[in-house]
Amino acid sequence: MNFQRSTTITSTVTRIPEAEYVNPFVLKLDLDDPWERRKTYLMTLLVLPIRVVLMGLCLLVAWAFASIGLYGLTEKERRSVPIAGWRREMRELTAVAMRMVYFFGSFHRIRVNGVCASPREAPIVVVGPHYSLFDGIVVAYCGPSTVVAKSKAADLPIIGKIIDITQPIYVCREDPNSRHITRHLIIERVISKEDWPQILIFPEGTCSNGHAVVQFKPGAFGPGLPVQPVAIRYPNRTNTVSWTWEGPGVPVLLWRTLTALHTGLEINFLPVYYPNEQERNDAKLYALNVRNYIAQSLGIPGTEHGYNDCKLMNYMIAIGMPYFAWSHDIAKMRRWLGLADGKREQELVEQYAPFTDRNAFVTLEEFAERLNVSVDNDSTRILFKIFNKDKDSAGVIDFRQYLLLALFLSTLGKPKLDLMKLLFKLYSEERDLIGSDGLYQAVKHLASITPAECNQLFAEADTSQRGVISFEQFERTINSHSVLNELQELNEPKPYAAPQQQSAPQTS
Repeated sequence: MNFQRSTTITSTVTRIPEAEYVNPFVLKLDLDDPWERRKTYLMTLLVLPIRVVLMGLCLLVAWAFASIGLYGLTEKERRSVPIAGWRREMRELTAVAMRMVYFFGSFHRIRVNGVCASPREAPIVVVGPHYSLFDGIVVAYCGPSTVVAKSKAADLPIIGKIIDITQPIYVCREDPNSRHITRHLIIERVISKEDWPQILIFPEGTCSNGHAVVQFKPGAFGPGLPVQPVAIRYPNRTNTVSWTWEGPGVPVLLWRTLTALHTGLEINFLPVYYPNEQERNDAKLYALNVRNYIAQSLGIPGTEHGYNDCKLMNYMIAIGMPYFAWSHDIAKMRRWLGLADGKREQELVEQYAPFTDRNAFVTLEEFAERLNVSVDNDSTRILFKIFNKDKDSAGVIDFRQYLLLALFLSTLGKPKLDLMKLLFKLYSEERDLIGSDGLYQAVKHLASITPAECNQLFAEADTSQRGVISFEQFERTINSHSVLNELQELNEPKPYAAPQQQSAPQTS
């Protein structure tokens, strides 16, 4: 069983039709159907308690097997020598117990297609798309295999010991050298003549809704060795397993999964992928082609979304910026429309400020006209739809929301003061003059500030007591008043650069 390409899959930047566009970081999970609601509540009362108890017992059994298998081993031995003999049998029993955890958690319909290759044939297994922690069941069906896990996972009660029995490669994402160290450890394992199990990796590095396969990180492909791709899907009417950036929280998803009658999972072991010479010399190209191979096998697209987007989304969440889960999509559509530099939006702020409800809400046609783009362009329609997704059928968006995100993205990597000047105009009440409410709207995304602190800052700046202040008054106040140290650092660059155009064969 093998797969080898004589030609390389190439990647081109294509324009995706509006009807086919998906954001893998967003999940909508409603409980609108009356029958589904009643069934869920009934399962919560009658079945959920029993399932939780049985899952807990199986988890304890798995922990016990893992603890026995690791007994007497030093941490150095766990990392440097593959376990053998009766310890390996304990690892197998741990995997069986973990399968039972999933079985009692509603995973009664697990279908496995294909065969897991031997560690000698494919020392690395790459799995996608990555939905959530539930995907961990694949580990039990691969031997069990070694996993690449966060270093903090070792300290988790019960779970940490179960992960340890797989002799994982721990990664510390806070360590700037983590990628290099991880790659070195992977190479060390796969070229070793000792009997190490396969290394299983979720190369996306983040979770998605499974509607597309996001970019693969190249670490697993650096050694240039054959890998076995594994394509997974949850063929259920309702997706209760995806942990996404925008959507239900983990407690809700666990509740909905554990109260489902059955949860289906398909594990598709694809033929071993043997890289050609070009792929062996280019880990990013290798990762891209395997990503595309998995996506094609599932009949879903590959996407430019990737782990690097998560860093920006984390930053946006920290500063309270809306539409954080759509940052990649907004940046890409604006780039495709020729708006990436933000100059057009800056002109619109100058032209339309101060904004009122009369000139702030626009239709698709008005949106396209203001941006000087075609209303029939799919990128225009997708961009408009992002800001209209929570609105009623009136078909209008608040143009100020679009401008906020556009100005934010186009000034990434520049001093915060650059964005502050633009937001000062966006939220102004009179020409180049802002009120206390507008000042809070402008400042809250740039510094940790409460409405009360902002009112104090505004009062200091409003020396003429007109109820509005100019940017010069604001700037003098933050330079002379200690109400907020962060505001005195507005000239410092923001921590992230603007999202860049992905070009073939670039990956995260």
